[in-house]
Amino acid sequence: MKYLISFLLITLFFVGCSSKKEVEIKISAKKDIDTISKKEQITYNTIYNDIDPFIDGSVTEDTKDVMKLAFIYPSNIVAKYAKSSINTVLAYFDYKGIKYKLKTFDTLSEDEINIQKAFNSAKEEGYTNIIALFTPRVIEFLQIIDTNGLKVYLPLTNKQNITNYNNNFIYGGISYKDQVKKLFEFSNTNNVMFYQKSFLTNNIKNIYQSVFSINGLSLEIKKEENSYEDIIDDLRIEDSTLFLNTPIIKTSIILSQLRAYEIHPKVILSTQLNYNPRIFSLTQVRDRLNFILANSIDKVDDNLKDTISFYGADVIYNWVDYSTLVGVNYLYDQNSSGLISTRIEKNQVMYEPKLLITTSYGFLEIK
Repeated sequence: MKYLISFLLITLFFVGCSSKKEVEIKISAKKDIDTISKKEQITYNTIYNDIDPFIDGSVTEDTKDVMKLAFIYPSNIVAKYAKSSINTVLAYFDYKGIKYKLKTFDTLSEDEINIQKAFNSAKEEGYTNIIALFTPRVIEFLQIIDTNGLKVYLPLTNKQNITNYNNNFIYGGISYKDQVKKLFEFSNTNNVMFYQKSFLTNNIKNIYQSVFSINGLSLEIKKEENSYEDIIDDLRIEDSTLFLNTPIIKTSIILSQLRAYEIHPKVILSTQLNYNPRIFSLTQVRDRLNFILANSIDKVDDNLKDTISFYGADVIYNWVDYSTLVGVNYLYDQNSSGLISTRIEKNQVMYEPKLLITTSYGFLEIK
């Protein structure tokens, strides 16, 4: 028996030694960025020197055909996206069998000094391909820093939302304008919007109201609000085009409350904001009978999708991961293999929004 145990232990040891090396992505704990002073941010900036590059075991500094990629991000703002995006990149490299060197630069916040230092450090260390996971809030600053000789992919920014362009940048953000325009193929003249204030929803609200000159009823759903009786029980919602500019939890409650109070909009519309499988567990089929969503994520090769899922990322429902996939594929070979169907034209990812309904089996595209 003891020989059998010894044999098993030795076998497990060698299996462990030969298995794929796992890389732990360390994301700084979230802090309230409003409480961080300039001095503190500069001190935090030394974290660049503490982050080891993530290197495939077979890669050395002298290898010429190595894909070198810098990933720059502010963890206090995009922590929930950063790890998944990095995992998407690692999964892509694995799927393609690419020798690579990937280094992360955490700027903590979107402080301009830290952003400038991160780009300078990446450039000095020979990283010419960069994925920069910054929000559109700092895009104007990013446009003016020295990026000569660099190719920079911005997963969160769409060219429609900016006035000045940088030829070194590829803009990967989805177009909510295109989604809203597509959704309003189902609109009638009685338009109502429920919204919850945030940077993203405010942007969508402006698109809804300004671009399409819609002056219908707009009602705010406050973050702390859990009872919507006064809002839902409004005769103006009856037979309306109800646009839900709210996150998934609020949307689910609204859908169920509408049915509970027997309020029947003609159609209920929403953007990518609610393209989330949780909608099926949070609502009943009857709550979603006239619910239509827009989605700009395209289909992904099954083997690639499985590899990405194995690494803990999601290119089916998470559009930031999908945008990151489009970006790393373009930075690697400009999609010469045709692996990704989503095109890039004039430095902008060209997403094609599709309209979906929900069934008891999942999402179904409206043809």
